[in-house]
Amino acid sequence: MREKHYQMIGLLGFIVAGVIFIAVGINHGDTLTILGSVVWMISCIIWMIPLFKSMDD
Repeated sequence: MREKHYQMIGLLGFIVAGVIFIAVGINHGDTLTILGSVVWMISCIIWMIPLFKSMDD
């Protein structure tokens, strides 16, 4: 596999972790955990955009 594939797999893992942290935040009613997890996931998605574009080349 190419390096970009490994990066994508790692970022998808980070996004899954973000979803888990959001669930934990909701379960405990912790707004800061939910907010931090949403920012984390959005950042990972933004990080993935150039990787998707370069995979098309």
